[in-house]
Amino acid sequence: MTNLIRTQLNSLGICDESSIAPYYPRVRDRDDIEVLKCNKSGVIFLSSSNHMNLNHYEEKDNFKYWGAEDRLNALKACSEDNERRTQQFKNIVTRKKWLDVGTGAGGILDLLTQYAASTYAVEPQTASRNVLNDMGYTVFETIDSVPFDDIDIVTLFHVFEHFTAPLESLKTIHSKMNKGGKIVLEVPHANDFLLSKLNLESFKAFTFWSEHLILHTRNSLKIFLEQAGFKDITISGFQRYPLANHLYWLSRSKPGGHNEWAQLRTTELESAYANMLAGIDATDTLIAVASA
Repeated sequence: MTNLIRTQLNSLGICDESSIAPYYPRVRDRDDIEVLKCNKSGVIFLSSSNHMNLNHYEEKDNFKYWGAEDRLNALKACSEDNERRTQQFKNIVTRKKWLDVGTGAGGILDLLTQYAASTYAVEPQTASRNVLNDMGYTVFETIDSVPFDDIDIVTLFHVFEHFTAPLESLKTIHSKMNKGGKIVLEVPHANDFLLSKLNLESFKAFTFWSEHLILHTRNSLKIFLEQAGFKDITISGFQRYPLANHLYWLSRSKPGGHNEWAQLRTTELESAYANMLAGIDATDTLIAVASA
């Protein structure tokens, strides 16, 4: 199968053909797509990318993509992440011209717009985009259709891994930005503790998905950003899912432990566990901040 991401990984020197090996036989929603791993870089990616295109997202029905019947319930599904991101990034958005790419149901727009000088978004899913535009937001279908070249801040929260041509998409984003503007990329980490240390089969069967075309390492993410023209790159490990979630995976072989075993959640415990995982570079998420 065609794989533009594999081609880019090789052309950028992140991988070479001799370093790529089978890692897992399928993704959770398709049995004709294999998961590969580059033993040189640690990057994990799918055996094909040609099953994904813009139409895949455009044609999604209402808010069912987020397991919800309406926007309110879609927002509930991602409220913890949106509230956390608001606290993490409100300072860099404040009084800036801000673009959120892949905004989904727009929960982050609801929370951060009050701080921004102006707010714009990109969302390919037609139903969600129409609802957000009707609410008064300015939401474009694609990055290419954004009619600006002076954006101060661009955020992509668990969106970059969906791009079939990630380098070209980053270059387009760069062209829409002010010199010195900031991009924030939050992506899943190939060195996730449940994969790299526990090698958990049940987690692999769940987490590998046809829409997540690549899981990055610090180095691969840095190279993509550099090649797209970004500089002053900092990449930090971040842990979205707490110890309760990991214990539940080990005990029950399924997700949801952070909700099912919420009694195990304390601020002190979660902070200590996240710091430990960051110290061994085994967080579930990477966050990159770079300048245009």
